[in-house]
This record gives sequence, structure tokens and C-alpha cells, in this order.
Amino acid sequence: MADTLLRRFTELTPALEPTIKPGTLDDLKPLARFHYAAGRPGPVSRILRAIDDGVTIAVLVASMPTLNGRWRAIAWPGEYDSPDKRANARRLNSEVRVISRVIVDPRYRGLGIAVQLVRAYLDDPPTPRTEALAAMAHACPFFERAGMRRVTLPPSKADAKLARILEAHSLTAGDLLHGVPSGLGPALRTWASARKLKGTDIAARAFAALTHPPVALVHDRGAS
Repeated sequence: MADTLLRRFTELTPALEPTIKPGTLDDLKPLARFHYAAGRPGPVSRILRAIDDGVTIAVLVASMPTLNGRWRAIAWPGEYDSPDKRANARRLNSEVRVISRVIVDPRYRGLGIAVQLVRAYLDDPPTPRTEALAAMAHACPFFERAGMRRVTLPPSKADAKLARILEAHSLTAGDLLHGVPSGLGPALRTWASARKLKGTDIAARAFAALTHPPVALVHDRGAS
């Protein structure tokens, strides 16, 4: 229902057509605080910015790919998982870039700017293949609207193990919203360690991971 209402709202909202030009890290800095992921993205290879009336209102950041991505075996089977890890790394760095940030100033959201930025990048990508991970793809499907295809991933080992433990205790992910269930502290700490997470909001983050896992999106140059 929420997705349907979002699509209707987007369709009824007039799109803004900003100018899109190459950008720099200086364009990213003022908008970085509006992104849900803390910290800087990985090694940056390209930045695009959307400009309206002389003001940068959105940015897209493309970075070098991570060497380990379990979605690639599904998206491009046999391409990057040979026994030669060095050869895999060389090919990845040559053929793939990842859209690591798409940030729109909150005052300009809902106007189709994120879709335009992603399309502009995909129209002239520096590599044959592009990928993205989107923790909020269920609510903001602009990657797919721009032409990328969704890759459905099985749960990670850590997530699957935690889900089994919850089930064994007759609990659901929703119970994590009330804090750490009795007796599950060690299991949640193990889950957080596997995810390399720190902080005091582990139960809430586990809930988000189990109910809305990240979605991988990919694109091949020349694909419609």
C-alpha cells in the first residue's frame, strides 16, 4: 500500500529538470549529512551534481567496487568468482563501478532528481557494468526507475542464524523493536560482530536488517 501511494505521489508531482554536470568532493560535503550511511564512500571515481538556479541540490557518487559482493554471482554468474582472486580483482576494477551515494537536498525530494542523476550516469558510464546497494530500495526505488535491475539476495549467514534463533525462542523480528529480548544478548552481539557493527542500537539495527535487507541493483552498459 505504501509503495502504491509513493508511486502515485511521484507520478502526480511535477518533475524538476536541473542541469547535471561533473562535480567534486566539495559538492558532496554540504549534502553528506542527509544520507543515511555515515562516513565517506569508498575511493571515489566520479561525481555528478544536479544544479538548479546555480545551486547544487543533489549529488551522485560513483566509487571503486568492493572485492567481495555476493550479489555478483547472481547478477553475472561466473564472471568474477574464478579461483584466481587477483585476476578477479583486476577485472572488477576494470569493469565495475558502484553508485555509492545519491543524495538529494530534502527540499527537492519527490521531484525525480535522483532518477535523473542515475540515468545521466548510466547514459555515459566509465565501465561496462554498474552496481549499487540500496538499504532503502523498497521505499525509494529510483535505481530501478532509472533502468537498473534488482538482484534478489538470499539472507546472509549472520541474518539467517539470527532469524533461526528468534524462531527457536518463539520471537519475530518485530520483538526487537522493544529492545533486546531476554536471553538474546549474546546472539545479538555475535550478529553485530559478524556485521562489524558497533553501538547501542543493535536490536533496532537487527530488526531493520531482517525486515528490509539491502537490495543489490546492477546495470550493463547498453542495456535498455
